[in-house]
Amino acid sequence: MLENPALSILGNDPARKHRINANSFQQNAITTINGWQYGVFYTDKVKGENKDGCFVNLSRRQITPSGSLNQNRDWQTFVFEDYKQIVDDGHNTISIGVCKGDGTIHLAFDHHCDELRYRISNLGVAGSASNQRWDASVFTETQNFLPGIASNELMNEVTYPRFINIDDDLLFTYRIGQAGLGSDILYRYSSITHQYLYLGQYLTGISNSPYINGLDYRQSRIHVSWCYRNCIQFDTSASPEAHKQQAGPNGPENNYDLNYAFSEDRGETWRSSDGHVMAKLGSKEGEIETTINPDAKGARVYEIPMLSGILNQEGQAADWEGGFWALNREKVERKEFWIAYYRDFSGHWTKRIVPSFSQPTETGSRGSICVDRKSDVYLVLPGNSDSSLEIMLARKDEEYVRFDSIWRGDGFDGEPLVDVQRLETSDILSVFTRTSRSVISDSNVVVLDFTLDRNGHDAVEV
Repeated sequence: MLENPALSILGNDPARKHRINANSFQQNAITTINGWQYGVFYTDKVKGENKDGCFVNLSRRQITPSGSLNQNRDWQTFVFEDYKQIVDDGHNTISIGVCKGDGTIHLAFDHHCDELRYRISNLGVAGSASNQRWDASVFTETQNFLPGIASNELMNEVTYPRFINIDDDLLFTYRIGQAGLGSDILYRYSSITHQYLYLGQYLTGISNSPYINGLDYRQSRIHVSWCYRNCIQFDTSASPEAHKQQAGPNGPENNYDLNYAFSEDRGETWRSSDGHVMAKLGSKEGEIETTINPDAKGARVYEIPMLSGILNQEGQAADWEGGFWALNREKVERKEFWIAYYRDFSGHWTKRIVPSFSQPTETGSRGSICVDRKSDVYLVLPGNSDSSLEIMLARKDEEYVRFDSIWRGDGFDGEPLVDVQRLETSDILSVFTRTSRSVISDSNVVVLDFTLDRNGHDAVEV
């Protein structure tokens, strides 16, 4: 079992109807690069005063190479006071990317089919000395373009921005279009040129939208998994922004299938699970597909009909042995269960029910799945009917996957996010989430730091 974690309070969580901190599609909300850990979040209090609107906060703390908890420094936080986020919409989160090669920090924030909102730091800010100036002055102002790429039509309708570390560089992806009628595009940021390159539209929706669980890079391979959501037309006569509503008619009941692809050339060529080339971004018309279409041969690895209880944007992870994991939920005999899907290096897929204490609901908070430097796999599961948070260890052998609950606590509310980069180099599992809100207390944005137990666990076969 894991011991109780060290808890850090980053700031007060805004009192809103729709959660804007700790959402599953924030990649990343917490990350560690070059000896520093970073977290991004909104608060509606600045210098202790309540504000009409929310503001982007950026925190950092220095950590030691050994990853020992008692060597963590205190968090240093500042607020970007020149930009106010005002729409009560759970889509409009913040994502951070930190480029290992040139020390730039990238922020994308406040999007739900909106013009790009992006900031980048000066070179070398990430990983610099503790006396490095740490305030908004080391960043650009909010801009609607990327370094090296002027604002264009692809930056007019942005949703779900994500940053992914790829060696010394970064990938940047987001959805263009609307719910049920969207596609995903991809850029690569170079730590040498300090500019972005547009790679292309790697996932295309046709009367549907792909919803990715994430992008993961491990041992020169990029992994992506996704479901599709069938399109139900909005009644735009009622409101021109009907597509921005929080739920329906394009809801999770229209989600279907589990799909998978990988790339071994930094995001340009995409292959199916069996190695078949599905698309090459930027290829000439007629040579090969320039994007992965919904009918791409080999993309679908599990056929899951609509109304099967699956959610979108749940979780995924790649291990150090060439394996790949995805986390979602499905109805089994009309009950909802967490499901772990696993692809081994040869391309063989299996799926298992996860025996967690609390069952997920069809639209409850989503979980995370992550892999440490030993290739142990952890599931971080929020209670969908209570304020619990559970961590499970997944072990695999040649025939099956086994699961063991190794920690459970109460008083949390949100979709837990894991610092994948810190877990790659230490035995610390850092979880970004919120405390639950009650009548007598506010909710806070917090980081839970667990020291992983290397003594082994008795796992339970599923």
